[in-house]
Parts: sequence; structure tokens; C-alpha cells
Amino acid sequence: MARVVDTPEERQTLAKLGNAIRARRNHLHMSQEALADAAKISRTHMGEVERGKRNVSFTAVVRIAKAVDMPPSELITAAGL
Repeated sequence: MARVVDTPEERQTLAKLGNAIRARRNHLHMSQEALADAAKISRTHMGEVERGKRNVSFTAVVRIAKAVDMPPSELITAAGL
């Protein structure tokens, strides 16, 4: 289960990833709910991921990347990580 992010460095890292996910989703004109459904993640959890408020598993990153038609490595690179 994901845990609440608790250090400034973790918050910054997850905020960068969340921003990259949101940017790609918006580029595709996809709603947050549609992305959550495609990635098999609850809409609430997806919102927390995009805001950098929740840690996300590697498998969830892979599902999200697939849902936005992008390799996980490109998504991570787009986040500047």
C-alpha cells in the first residue's frame, strides 16, 4: 500500500512525477478519471499522485505510462528524474 510522503526530497520528486503525468494527460486531452480507469487506479489516488501527495508503486507508474502511451522511462525523463 502507498504511504504518505514525508520528506521534502520525496515531496519534490513525486511532485515532478505528478506534474509530468498531468502534462501528458492534458496533452492527450484525457480526464483524470479516464486516466485512472485506464491505469486501474482510483481517481482519488490518481489525483494524489498528480499532486505529489502520494507515493506510487513502480507497477502503477508502468500502468500510468501505458495509459498515456509513453514508455515509463520517457515519463520519468519528462519529470526530470
